[in-house]
Amino acid sequence: MKEIGIVPEGKESFTLRRDAVAYIDSKRCLNCGTCREVCPVEAIHENQRRICRVCPECSDQPAMTLDEIDEFCTKQSCTTACPLGISPQGYINLVKEGKMDEAYKLVWSKDPLPSVCGHVCHHPCEQVCKRGVLVDDPIAIRGIKRYLSENVSYTPDMYPIKHDERIAVIGAGPAGLAAGHFLSQAGYEVTVFEGNTQAGGMMVRGIPEFRLDREAVHKDVANLEKAGLTIKAGQRIGKNMIDELKKEYDVIIIAAGLPHSKELHVPGFRYDGIYTALQFMEFVNSGQAMLRMPHQNFDVTGEGIVIGGGSVAMDTARAALRKGAKKVTVVCLEEGAAVPAHQWEVDEARDEGIEFMEGYSPKRFVGKVNTLTGVEFAKVTSFNKDRNGKISFTVDDKKLYEIKADFCIVAIGQYADDFWPAEDGETIFYAGDIKSSACSVIDALASGRKAAYDVDAKLTGRILKQAEIGHELQQAPMEEKIFPCNRRKTERHTRPVLDVEERIKSFDEVEKSYTEKQVGQEVLRCLECGYEVVDPEKCIGCGICMMTCPEGSVITMIANNEGGK
Repeated sequence: MKEIGIVPEGKESFTLRRDAVAYIDSKRCLNCGTCREVCPVEAIHENQRRICRVCPECSDQPAMTLDEIDEFCTKQSCTTACPLGISPQGYINLVKEGKMDEAYKLVWSKDPLPSVCGHVCHHPCEQVCKRGVLVDDPIAIRGIKRYLSENVSYTPDMYPIKHDERIAVIGAGPAGLAAGHFLSQAGYEVTVFEGNTQAGGMMVRGIPEFRLDREAVHKDVANLEKAGLTIKAGQRIGKNMIDELKKEYDVIIIAAGLPHSKELHVPGFRYDGIYTALQFMEFVNSGQAMLRMPHQNFDVTGEGIVIGGGSVAMDTARAALRKGAKKVTVVCLEEGAAVPAHQWEVDEARDEGIEFMEGYSPKRFVGKVNTLTGVEFAKVTSFNKDRNGKISFTVDDKKLYEIKADFCIVAIGQYADDFWPAEDGETIFYAGDIKSSACSVIDALASGRKAAYDVDAKLTGRILKQAEIGHELQQAPMEEKIFPCNRRKTERHTRPVLDVEERIKSFDEVEKSYTEKQVGQEVLRCLECGYEVVDPEKCIGCGICMMTCPEGSVITMIANNEGGK
């Protein structure tokens, strides 16, 4: 029997006697991170195996020195890349073992929108997947998650009610829904107010259906409501209603997003045929045919220009093509790798025939009788974006180019309403795009999660361990080293998509789902880089890790002098 000293925060220390510690079988560990997250004394950490990259014939990637292999080992991992702290290796291994329900439950516990993310997440986990970096192609993590969301019939457990405080969330976009989900998990009664007739925010207002099937949004929202989250759609909260909310709720989280598109105030910006990105996408998604004022037709059947280089610009350009545009050209300040849209978004747009003009700034709109006929651009001679995202650039006014345009969509950013009260960290908190410039769905979810834990910390005076999603990676012993030449040689399945000729004729979703066979083959490609390890010097032998492990017998309790690895 061994004694271990415990020093509770703010209280007197005491000695705990134990006769056993936890031990994790590294060969069978799923690396889902569950045990690490529930351990009350932080006695569990993640080890990352070295992946041999000495022989150039072993993979398609360049060879490394031994020192480089050691250094890279703990540099990055799919288990630390997700903004929500989900361990892809965990649910990939559960899928590999046929435990589909358990895999989905693991995702749901940290991601209230698994169906949505299976469609539109920009998958930062894949970008650091070690198979992709060191061997050939990354695991199709988003495709596996999408398969799970479409093939698991999951009924979530009801959220518990543990606290008397009531929380109001303004906005049912990804940030607001995440804030509601995590606060409900923590035991609060939460009501989410949404001004539009359905929950989803920009997921239904801004993202086109060829990227995100609306059924995915409806399924995730329905699960949240089944678990007990109250969502009141069609109840727009204005500036005169905040004081009333304060009387009924203890805390208000404002996750109202950036509902207005920025206009481009250059000469001619009021010509007919010029639309902001959100105006355009809202009318596309709603199927309406008129815009702004009587007799102004919503018509994009001619040649068009999209000004901007982000994800929204790519969406609007591709949507315009599907609405009947003969030609669409995207014009942006940036060039090459500096173009803010993800490369795969640019590639998909190019595949569909969208043309690009990089490194140009709009100078004026050209028109006749108040109707747009073209746009004049100047060549950008220098471009800089600082760490805060502020852009500065210069142009050569002697190099002007006029491009014919029957319509123009301005996609240069969005802004919030200006009537919201300031965040005070007491009763008013912010989440999502309105708080930070990160605008992807997964980043908005992460922002909502952080707001939820900030609120909990304020109300209870505690800091939940789950609030911190990052964790340090440690190097596994040499005997755990991975040799890719001994692993299964299977290629990543080509992403199933509609043929280009077919996709531009409708708003049918471009990306399709993997089959059961393809997912079964894809999960076998995982190199299983990481596993969890117990530090026997810290372990108090409570056994909670063993009880919560989804694999069951991976964790055992053994004599304290035999623990760890």
